[in-house]
Amino acid sequence: MSVHSNLRRACRAALALAILAGPACAADASLVARAEREGQVRWYTTLLVEEAVRPLLDAFKRRHPAIAVEFVRASSTENARKIVAEAEAGATRADVFDGTTTAAVLMQAGLIEPYRAESARDIPDQYKDPEGFWTAQVLYFQTLGYNADLVAATDVPKTFADLLDPKWRGRIVWSVDDGLTSGAGFVANILLTMGEQDGMAYLSRFKTQEIAAMRGGGNAVLKAVAAKKYPLGLPIFNHHTLIERAKGANVDWVKLEPLIGFSNNIGLLKNAPHPDAGRLLIEFILSTDGQTALRNAHHLPASAKVDASDARLKTGFRVNFISPAMAARHMARWQSVFNELIR
Repeated sequence: MSVHSNLRRACRAALALAILAGPACAADASLVARAEREGQVRWYTTLLVEEAVRPLLDAFKRRHPAIAVEFVRASSTENARKIVAEAEAGATRADVFDGTTTAAVLMQAGLIEPYRAESARDIPDQYKDPEGFWTAQVLYFQTLGYNADLVAATDVPKTFADLLDPKWRGRIVWSVDDGLTSGAGFVANILLTMGEQDGMAYLSRFKTQEIAAMRGGGNAVLKAVAAKKYPLGLPIFNHHTLIERAKGANVDWVKLEPLIGFSNNIGLLKNAPHPDAGRLLIEFILSTDGQTALRNAHHLPASAKVDASDARLKTGFRVNFISPAMAARHMARWQSVFNELIR
């Protein structure tokens, strides 16, 4: 068969696929071309570097080797402050952002360029902003973590009331950072679960347990528990127990219901220097391939089509889910209550 015949067959096949798939394929090809002309993308992320960012970028680079990716890792609060400061200086540097509360801050500041990713079609609507300001890339469920070498399974607290047992005084640690991934997240969960009056009464009693304080968020708390510095830590990310167990730690988590749930949300920045490369990175992370890379790195993919590596991490418990809009409305109050508790 001649080269020309092969080309004609390939063209007919491509045309048939384009007709079946509609304009999305052409748009995807156009986006890739524009992104490759930009040649680079800068991502301000809150994801764990070795356990999430690098696996994602390795997979992205295999698909799009012509695009260089630079990332800066910091907390949601730090990234939001950095983005706002750069915008106010007229020097926006990042193209893509993510985080648990970053979107709420940036929406209020008018710094997000709406983008509805085609690859997000398998992500449930509750995990997407209807205007396209953010889309969940992974889900987080926070609860109590413990070191099984220090606490027998029969002694692990199973309810919020169990945490008030005098035997746990001075043996629980939490993070005193700002935001939902610290003790402020536990405060939010208590107030949402018990209501204002009963919740505040509970927190007053909980304070007498002399909770140990540290910096670093839920990830650092679980690492301290894994290192046997404390038997109990809260709130910790339930999927982080898989990551720590893979490193040899004997840690586990409890269904202290309801768990607090929220999402790590990704979006495109207004006036991004490389907007099309930013869109392409977002499309990849939210695609089945990107979500699978996150699942394989022991994270909880937001996509309904990609299961968690351990299904128990994602389903089978009651959750108080906090959307970015809810966080924007109530985070200042939750943080204020927490700050009073740790004085």
